[in-house]
Amino acid sequence: MCTQQGMNTPTITPVALATCVEHSLNLSLSGFDLKRARLYGINIVDAAGIDENSDGALRISFLAEHGDVYELLESRGSAIARMFDAAAVLTCGWAAPVDDGGDEDMPPSVHPRRRRVRLVVVVGDAGVGSVLRFADSPDEIITDPGNAKGSLADAVERLWRDTINATDDGSEPDQSSSDAQ
Repeated sequence: MCTQQGMNTPTITPVALATCVEHSLNLSLSGFDLKRARLYGINIVDAAGIDENSDGALRISFLAEHGDVYELLESRGSAIARMFDAAAVLTCGWAAPVDDGGDEDMPPSVHPRRRRVRLVVVVGDAGVGSVLRFADSPDEIITDPGNAKGSLADAVERLWRDTINATDDGSEPDQSSSDAQ
């Protein structure tokens, strides 16, 4: 466990938090075929227990689900995730190698070497971490400490960092300039 110099307060890395969240979710999930992406709010109960994936280290609250992960992350209701210590996105799909020479335009779902995958991405003030688990090797995980690039990584960052562009009554805010000409 990492601690801040001179303090007894644990420093939680995004990948350690993502690993603990994924471990907890994995215990309650069956399979790799979820039809809808899920959004969870994460509260840290026992920071010292995160590195050991301790029961009770986290309080994980289901917030929403949607058939399209991007629509889930961009929906107004998803902003509630910011009321927690972190947010987690869970989605399942297909993964395939990208270095097979000529296969880069082939969707993973039809690739001959496709693999079923479950992905958990966690975002908080300290950054992003993610964990992959494959159906054909369910006892192994692959972690990423926030180096992932692409549309999903961008959408997760926006979920946590962007300002909420809505008024109290649910209408869109006025985008006109407030400067008098």
